[in-house]
Amino acid sequence: MKKMNWFLVVYVVGACFASCTKNNNGDSWIGKSVTVDCDPYNAWSYFSFKEGKTVKTLNVKSMEGAVAGVYYGDLSSNTLIKNTDSLLMVINEGIGDTVVISFPACKIGAMSGTETTNASFSLKAIAKKEGNIWKISSEKSVVAMEKENATSTDYYMSINGTIGTTKNADFDLALYMNVKAMEDGGMQMNMGGDLVGKSTGKTYGVDGDETSFEWDLAFHRYDIKTNGGAAIMLQTSDLESVTSADVTGESFTSDVDGEVMVDMSGMMTGFIGYQPTKVNEVLAKWVTATPTGSMPPYTYKINGKVFVVKTADGKYAKLRFTDMSDATGKNEAATFDYEYPLK
Repeated sequence: MKKMNWFLVVYVVGACFASCTKNNNGDSWIGKSVTVDCDPYNAWSYFSFKEGKTVKTLNVKSMEGAVAGVYYGDLSSNTLIKNTDSLLMVINEGIGDTVVISFPACKIGAMSGTETTNASFSLKAIAKKEGNIWKISSEKSVVAMEKENATSTDYYMSINGTIGTTKNADFDLALYMNVKAMEDGGMQMNMGGDLVGKSTGKTYGVDGDETSFEWDLAFHRYDIKTNGGAAIMLQTSDLESVTSADVTGESFTSDVDGEVMVDMSGMMTGFIGYQPTKVNEVLAKWVTATPTGSMPPYTYKINGKVFVVKTADGKYAKLRFTDMSDATGKNEAATFDYEYPLK
């Protein structure tokens, strides 16, 4: 499953200037520095070593057609789930064809009576696109339904059906539910039903053409990708001492397929929108995130090591990140010292 990263994101208004800075170890640097200012989740900013500045900012836009999203549907049966009109269903992408289908705000009750309890549950399914529909299929499995009184009940559940790929196309899903203890005791009873509604799945991409201009690094919060380049992290913080001879023959890491968080508007319902994109796993180490086990979930610290980027045309740039805050002190910027081309 995706790992949630609680980062603040980057709109970049780059500015390059000569300065003298010090890293965390006190090593001085007299040369070029740049600050990449950050702001929303839904943007990428593109930096050029040759220009010494940010050359473009592209917003991320949502597009219809994916299976992931926030859905509302009507459930035909009220045997267990009582809020049968506009029942909230959230679909988040998993690994490969897997999706996680969640019902985060159910009202459940006994088969008779009006008293209800707030509850939630999630189950995994396979989503495969066939023409203009997503085919949803899952095997019957044991799922724990969590209740507001901190108790849970195990159910056998499955969900199968179709979801249209275009906005407002129909979705029709058969939700099977039966208390595990009842079914294990020989009582076969479907407490679920048919869930129908209109499709609202989303996918995400940049609102523009990344190939229409020249750039070397793109920033999205603490995520970084190269433009056909590669990177290496050295075990030194002394930027001044690094030369091209230090990286000759070294193995550089190219970008890989990944994803970044771009849509937090549905976070309170349990939906996070991810954009599939290339990312560089080495450059992502410029900030170290340490889990806190509470709120906030992470603390962040500048790595301080020297990175070397090999650009698509075979030139080298060395850089060392020195700050992750903007002028107001918020974690909405990336400042780094650099030399390009590396001598």
